[in-house]
Amino acid sequence: MINKNIFEAVGTIIKKEILSSIEHDTSKALVLETLKPYPGYHGTTIPDQLNPISLFFVTDKKYSGEKVIRATMAVKKEFSEPFDATPGQITVFNALTPCIRIKDLNTYERISELVDLYRKHGIDFIKDRKVDEFYGLIKIRKYFELENIEDGLYKDLKMPQMAYFFVPNQISWDVFESITHNLKVNPEYNNFDAALGIFFPPDLVIDAVRIYNVEIDMEHVKMLRDKYLQEIKRI
Repeated sequence: MINKNIFEAVGTIIKKEILSSIEHDTSKALVLETLKPYPGYHGTTIPDQLNPISLFFVTDKKYSGEKVIRATMAVKKEFSEPFDATPGQITVFNALTPCIRIKDLNTYERISELVDLYRKHGIDFIKDRKVDEFYGLIKIRKYFELENIEDGLYKDLKMPQMAYFFVPNQISWDVFESITHNLKVNPEYNNFDAALGIFFPPDLVIDAVRIYNVEIDMEHVKMLRDKYLQEIKRI
């Protein structure tokens, strides 16, 4: 039976985060980490980064999504702790470079083991080097499961701090970033992080905006939606 209150689709999230290389053993692979996972959100409830939050294993070439998923399934059978892995792309060295985004890893000390397991299953990585802090554009492809709050407005079932609203047409990252910056000038609703989303349900392409706030309020999200839609109409 189809649940009309649940929206499921493969999609892409595009966001910009502060990244740098890590100072831990990576088995000579380039691994970047997120220094602040939601830079637009300035609440105090994000804990100090004692363990990895988001890691990006930068691959030596573009592997198909199927190749990354199959390798990940094989690695998970041999790695003793759970983790989440998603194929993606990241802007590094002024180029959009393929990567694997790793989340839910409990310790930095096991990164080298994870890298070696991926190598064992046919995925290799750019050689490690020091990369100072920079803002990097990130594209992550993943599966979404969202609860329909009202027409075109959804809440993430796996990450309840995130909400999504659909927008009527595609907008570039530069335009989106400009709109977000303009909205944040108003202190009434500037405490949020935003990202672009694209969903691919059967025979459709749906553009969206993702809103993050630890104490998310759907009325606040509705207000933001109205502001974004007003700005998009002006384009």
